[in-house]
Amino acid sequence: MSFGFYYPTKAAATMQWVPVTQPEYPAGEVLDYPEQINSTTAGGTLYIQEKGGQRQTFQFNFARVSQLDRDGAQTFFDTVKKSFSTFEFEDSNANLHTVRWMNVFNFQLVLFGKYSGSIDLRKEAL
Repeated sequence: MSFGFYYPTKAAATMQWVPVTQPEYPAGEVLDYPEQINSTTAGGTLYIQEKGGQRQTFQFNFARVSQLDRDGAQTFFDTVKKSFSTFEFEDSNANLHTVRWMNVFNFQLVLFGKYSGSIDLRKEAL
């Protein structure tokens, strides 16, 4: 099973994070058109305005990862500067996706030496 984060690309990675502890499954893979405004008039007519394109996101939850995995995730987060830089994410089927890290770094200590947290990625349109 492949799963990893590679900056800037897997082929030319200057920084990578391949966690020993895999994320919990099922992982969220959301496909949406989030930039739509809709409203219904008093007469019942529905108006919809399209303000953006389709967006795909990946959501991962990690439970009880080691200090080493947590530190690797934080180093990667600091390298890509949250959403500032794109990087390649390799999913469990060995498919590469160009993404951005969208949420804060939130790995919290849950047991002695074990951390839990989540990562939200947004796929870049090609």
